[in-house]
Amino acid sequence: MLTSQSYVVAMLCYTGAGLISLVLIHRFWLAPLPEGYRRLLTGLLAALLLTPVMPGLEADSLAPALIVALFNAAFLDGWSSARHAVWVLLTSSAGCMILAALSFWLFPLKPRLSRAEYTSKDPSSGVQPDNFQSTQPRDIS
Repeated sequence: MLTSQSYVVAMLCYTGAGLISLVLIHRFWLAPLPEGYRRLLTGLLAALLLTPVMPGLEADSLAPALIVALFNAAFLDGWSSARHAVWVLLTSSAGCMILAALSFWLFPLKPRLSRAEYTSKDPSSGVQPDNFQSTQPRDIS
């Protein structure tokens, strides 16, 4: 059995790993998708990975709801023991989807410029290509 200190450390490690995996998934796996779909899928994954639930009626600690649902369904009474964790997962994922929809309203998406468009619209960079021909006369003193 876990002590209170080791329980806190375990939940912090799980939450940290979940947040790091969300950042990596959002940045690398979901990169080809449009920003709106990336936000929605990241919100859904956050709900699935980070939602806590009580593992049982007699439990006095929390555990990740996805793991509780899978373990209770596989090793205990099946659906009847996993039902509570699944309902918590469904409501939390619905809540995260509502928050993602509100984020679209509060923070509208701006069209992203490609790298070529961004560099061509920024003439103040100070870097000139090798074949640059200046129209100003050169001082030959």
